[in-house]
Amino acid sequence: MRVPLLLKVYCALRKGWNRLTPEAKELLRVYVRSQKESAGYRNAGGKVDDYYTQFGQVLETVMSPLRIPLVRPSLTVKESLKKEDVYGCFFRFLNEEMHLRRPEDIPECLLKTKSTNAICCVLATQHQTKKPCNQELVSWLKERQDETGGFYASEMAPVPDLLSTAVALFTLRLVDGQAKSAKEFVEAHWMEAGGFCPTILDDYSDVEYVFYGLLALGSND
Repeated sequence: MRVPLLLKVYCALRKGWNRLTPEAKELLRVYVRSQKESAGYRNAGGKVDDYYTQFGQVLETVMSPLRIPLVRPSLTVKESLKKEDVYGCFFRFLNEEMHLRRPEDIPECLLKTKSTNAICCVLATQHQTKKPCNQELVSWLKERQDETGGFYASEMAPVPDLLSTAVALFTLRLVDGQAKSAKEFVEAHWMEAGGFCPTILDDYSDVEYVFYGLLALGSND
């Protein structure tokens, strides 16, 4: 039986969580709780947002002392995302992958977009549908890794970022691709308040980037 990709994501998140020290875990718990209101989790602008709430709820499960439930989880697609958006395609794939069987199921926009997230989505789709992974795309993805261990979002991105790093490490691990260690890169994005910042140029965090921080730690061998 094929393991759903989203459950693999949960397992990587849990692995990242277990790699934290007890002190770091407590800081992270306190930070995540600080982002929650009765109506849900706040976004980077401080407003409760359904999109960010789903990341917060995932983190609640990951930080729980209980084991991750062996059920097929789901993520809500943000209403503003269109079918042509990389993120929209990614979330729809996570939720609908069991129905995908043909190469043409890969959204055309992902094949045309040379961004780290888009390429990762294509490779993950190929892997999960048991199609041969495009090795040219695997090579392109590996070339996006900086000497610091972080990955650039595209060929034109000025600095590597945590989101691209987390998704790239997870995908390369999924398709048996080799990547340099990103442990120091991820640690450099840890904030004293308990969250993870998007890039070294940023001084803020939110629950979405806590998600990516843990995913990167759990996908880094």
